[in-house]
Amino acid sequence: MWREKLKQGFLENEELLIELSIGGECEEWFPSLALYDKEKDVWYYFDTDIPPGATEEEALENALEFFEKLIIGLEKPKIKVSPSKEAPEEIYIKLRRFLEELKNEDKG
Repeated sequence: MWREKLKQGFLENEELLIELSIGGECEEWFPSLALYDKEKDVWYYFDTDIPPGATEEEALENALEFFEKLIIGLEKPKIKVSPSKEAPEEIYIKLRRFLEELKNEDKG
């Protein structure tokens, strides 16, 4: 179920909202993920190289594959508020809880 929601651009729980956007440039499509902390009203971004795609659909699949690896623990997120400032540990804790919810959703 999370895949369908993320394909539409957003995935959220009570604490966080995750936004997927895909932009094209020079026949390449670049996926990116952003994270919004609802409590603190702050946006962060995933500082991770998700492979670009030759098409928008391929870029979307690359983003979904990356996110699935996050959920099952094969990828470790690097989240930043700016290029030189990493997100606080609290954000990683909230994200782990959210990913655990999604993992359990897949089992259900």
